[in-house]
Amino acid sequence: MHEIIPVLPTEKEELMKFYIQQRIPFILEGPPGTGKSLAARYWSKEITGSEAIKIDITEDTELMHVLGDIDWKRLLAESHQVKESEETVDFTTLYECYYVPSAAITAMQQGLVLIVEELDRCGRDTLFPVFFDMIEYKQTYVPALQREIKAEEGFNVIITVNRDTDVGTVRLPDAFLRRLRRIFIPNPDFQTEVQIVLANIPDASENLVEQIVRTVQNLRKLELEHRPAPSETVQWVSDLINMFGPSLDKATNQQLLLTLAAICKDIEDEEFMLKAVGATTAGKPKSGKIPPAPFTKGGEGKVNNKGGGRKVKRNAR
Repeated sequence: MHEIIPVLPTEKEELMKFYIQQRIPFILEGPPGTGKSLAARYWSKEITGSEAIKIDITEDTELMHVLGDIDWKRLLAESHQVKESEETVDFTTLYECYYVPSAAITAMQQGLVLIVEELDRCGRDTLFPVFFDMIEYKQTYVPALQREIKAEEGFNVIITVNRDTDVGTVRLPDAFLRRLRRIFIPNPDFQTEVQIVLANIPDASENLVEQIVRTVQNLRKLELEHRPAPSETVQWVSDLINMFGPSLDKATNQQLLLTLAAICKDIEDEEFMLKAVGATTAGKPKSGKIPPAPFTKGGEGKVNNKGGGRKVKRNAR
């Protein structure tokens, strides 16, 4: 299996490499599927020589997930050994023996890059001071150990956020943002997305890749519930090749429609994507735009041009 090299705009890639080399903490922001995590992992390993450690943040993430905790089950199971001992118990030493470090603490102790995924989905404000200390002071207090842990040389923090929508996200505190640089990774232009697909599927026909990328980029102009990410463009090309053979140079309308599940992830979008893909493959209009989809059955619809694309709005059932 070949190694996948992330493809980003040159200026974004150079900036990311500079921050990693200088151990400057930064935020990678952009829509889902644009290769933020892949780029962070790849360049961290290329530059530092070690794999980065990742921690995923959700609304349920608690302090113990970030700072580690005592293995209480093991401690209780072995507590009889402590009772039988005549020596005075030193709980500080005892807790050290049963402490299970988190991914973040492991990165600090080993001097590695820590990638914090989707910090803006954090459900607890108490997590921000913890990461603040890691970034600003390279240390943090661990309640389970009742002491501070200082990071080893080489430790750095990269944070990813998906600000494509505000649903389920929180705004990062200004005091926190002031300590970080920020790199925005947009959806790629046509040529960059072609390079992304070929980097993942190097044996794919360039004609096929260009056909699929052009179709996906047109679909992103529509008001879809789920706009296809670059990673899904790769999935579509992969499905076409796996289903119809590696020699496929240009997909037929039927082949595109059969494999549309690679990019259509919402039932509300299916009807409109089927029509849009059919219109694209049937021939591009002189205006270069995808013709509006017909009205739905069961009532009139309304064409909405918001967002640069056209889509028939469904009537409430």
